[in-house]
Amino acid sequence: MKSRLLLSAVVLCSSLSFAQGTSTPGTTPQASPSPSSSTQLRVRGPQAVAEHDPSKVVATIDGKPITAKQAADMLKAIPPDQLKRYESNLPTVVQQIFMSEQLAQQAVKMNLDQQSPWKEQLQLSRDNILTQAYLNKMASTSPNTPVTDPQQYYSSHQQEFDRVKLSGIFVAISPPGTPAASGNNRTEEQARTKAEDIEKKIKAGGNFATLARTESDNQQAAARGGELGTFSVADPQLPPAIKTAVDKLQPGQTSEPVQIPNALLIVRVDSRNKLTFDQAKPEIVQKLQNERNQAAVKQEVDKYKIQVQDPDFFNASGTSGSSVPSLQRPPSAAPHSATPQAKP
Repeated sequence: MKSRLLLSAVVLCSSLSFAQGTSTPGTTPQASPSPSSSTQLRVRGPQAVAEHDPSKVVATIDGKPITAKQAADMLKAIPPDQLKRYESNLPTVVQQIFMSEQLAQQAVKMNLDQQSPWKEQLQLSRDNILTQAYLNKMASTSPNTPVTDPQQYYSSHQQEFDRVKLSGIFVAISPPGTPAASGNNRTEEQARTKAEDIEKKIKAGGNFATLARTESDNQQAAARGGELGTFSVADPQLPPAIKTAVDKLQPGQTSEPVQIPNALLIVRVDSRNKLTFDQAKPEIVQKLQNERNQAAVKQEVDKYKIQVQDPDFFNASGTSGSSVPSLQRPPSAAPHSATPQAKP
């Protein structure tokens, strides 16, 4: 959590500019005379410089010198994959971490860490970090993933790596009970009549992108000439009716109007291709890691299910309330989950 807060501060402050220090002639330790000394490569990067010369002053903040080791130790709190995104702005990252540490020390001097709600939030942050550490450890040793070899997974899940680029024209249908004053009052019969008319224009040689811009009820896709993006044929979020239609189409071909919730869709396959194993490998490795993470989380959640004994305490009125706050940012695949997630 600390690293995420710090990185958020870095993003907010990224528009600030910082003066970069320059080395002063004569202050750099001189190597012993050698014919090749003038051609030696300079050591670069936080870890490399810290290992080569840990006491070297690499920056000053508020008049205080920051050594290579101190700066490198600050950066260790940030996961490598996140830190890589800030390689071009490391001075700002170090500045924000240093500032956070100094302000935290001031807060401790004021005994804020012993006052509510800060005391409880600190404990919650500590517990959350240790929870993630435990789940990561369990995930790394989980035996519950049926397939662990990326090549084996690729060979047995070929359809997942079929990619189709799609465009579409949406013809909206008004749900029953839609007020007459709303923008779209088209019945299903009226929508089908319009969709069939568009289909005829396409078959007669009409330009799909032009028709999408003028006829589609999906304004975002219409502005792009109907482009919907690239999808995996096996994507579970792809409606079955669209998948069935797409399976029959070759690049450049267009479907009949397909029934989807509250609309009819004419879909066009712009292109098809299959990812090679090398292209798919990062995706497969991440997927297998996620499966191990989920297995580790499920094992713990099953042990700690809650049985409510006093509904009044939890204000359980039987109506759906607001989303339950999560100890951890919910995964993108399950945006309303309150379950802590193991990290890769």
